[in-house]
Amino acid sequence: MDTETAMNQVDVIITGLGPTGATLAGLLGQRGLSVAVFDRLSDLFPLPRAAGLDHEVMRIAQELRIADRVASHVAPYRASEYRGTQGQLIKRLDSAPPPFRLGWAPNFVFEQPAFERALRARLAELPSVRVECSAEVVAVGQDEAGAWADVRLAGETATTRCHGRYLIGCDGGSSPVRKQLGIALDDLGFDEPWLVVDAIVNDDKLAELPQTQVQYCEPERPCTYVVGVGNHRRWEIMLNPGESLSAEFPEEELWPLLQRWLKPGEGRLWRAAAYRFHGLVAKEWRQRRILLAGDSVHMTPPFMAQGMVQGMRDALNLAWKLERVIKQGAPDALLNTYQQERRPHVTATTLAAMALGRVICERDPARAAERDARLLAEQDGVVKTTIRQNLIPGLGDGLIASATPGAGTILPQPFVHASGFAGRLDDLTGPTLRVVAVEPLAPADKAALLEALMPLGGVLVQLGAPEAGDGPLVNAVEDEGLMAAWLKGLGQRIAVARPDHYVYGTADSSTDAVALLEQFRDRLQRP
Repeated sequence: MDTETAMNQVDVIITGLGPTGATLAGLLGQRGLSVAVFDRLSDLFPLPRAAGLDHEVMRIAQELRIADRVASHVAPYRASEYRGTQGQLIKRLDSAPPPFRLGWAPNFVFEQPAFERALRARLAELPSVRVECSAEVVAVGQDEAGAWADVRLAGETATTRCHGRYLIGCDGGSSPVRKQLGIALDDLGFDEPWLVVDAIVNDDKLAELPQTQVQYCEPERPCTYVVGVGNHRRWEIMLNPGESLSAEFPEEELWPLLQRWLKPGEGRLWRAAAYRFHGLVAKEWRQRRILLAGDSVHMTPPFMAQGMVQGMRDALNLAWKLERVIKQGAPDALLNTYQQERRPHVTATTLAAMALGRVICERDPARAAERDARLLAEQDGVVKTTIRQNLIPGLGDGLIASATPGAGTILPQPFVHASGFAGRLDDLTGPTLRVVAVEPLAPADKAALLEALMPLGGVLVQLGAPEAGDGPLVNAVEDEGLMAAWLKGLGQRIAVARPDHYVYGTADSSTDAVALLEQFRDRLQRP
């Protein structure tokens, strides 16, 4: 193969270098797959867009080895208070308290440009990942052997064709790849115009502003106030009929909208942008060798801060399956489970966000007053805190042993200590298939599980075993009993978890766990 051909022949082509595309490229690159990423912009977008992320994203950042790099650019997400027509508290959301089930605080605010910069810096460290910016993808296509993209690289007039085994369109809500494939979007029934204003507030003004997130459910002008990292504060303001959706908002039009909280001289405006908040999900997520991820395949209104998170879940789901197909000989049909799993999950999460949005967006004064009374009556007159994570579903279909308790949920990540190690479980085991037992196993049970694991790869984790493990056997002791309490609550002793941390199934005995592993192996071969 000549040099030109080698440069343009990769395992996976990714169009779009936003958070989803960059995350997928990093996860694939760390798995040793060759990746070419093309983005039409010369650099990342320098202003904030998404405001929130969650523990699943931080777990992905941990896997990508950038969690420490982004630590100064994230902060805990504060409780959300919903205020009714008279300013009274009508609903409250907050994060689950410690110990944190996934090893990270459940919700964060963050600075997106800094987070993306860390993602891109990680890609530069991966020799099998090639990134091309100022690169216009003119066309994509496929045949039985693979997919291709015709790309006009920076400074060139002619296009270059890049070939890959698969192509993933991560090219945003207006996705040219999706449009070229003729894939339609299902409208879930949410379409509202909002203005998002970001400001950096002066130190002496911060104490006068709300100290937590507030949803002002006021029919004359619904709005959201978000406490960001450091002095960053965000206002999301619903636009009235006839108000401009222009990308340009002069400061003299913005300050009157903020005067309830902030006046000129008390901070500086950072960014203002108008959006239509949508609930959209693509009908198809895959056409043979071309798949879609992130905003190209779904759009979620921001009322649960799940927009970017949904795309990063897509990336993690795809990464381990592409590795299995490309490097380990799993059948191409395994990739069909991507839509089977992610589309229902995205739809349910989007509908939950829309339901919260409808609480906020009520414009009729009489119906708003009825809403306030109803919500309070449902809580017996005393507002109770809803845990945000309880609004996020698990997997209900796909590559899971759905008859077992806990299947389709996410494997906890306790802090553990082992011989020469103290930290989070994933850092000890790696992002691989795991069988986790919450107590040391009998020698025969341990041998049977290791034998069943051998053709699948992965590791057997014995918690409560202080002695050093070896190879596919990992011994560790939990610091807080998180995993043990979780499995006890399910009435089980052993969990089998996929490389994306979703629980394939649980078992009460090693015999049942071996059967789960054999079933998992068969389903990988015949999805």
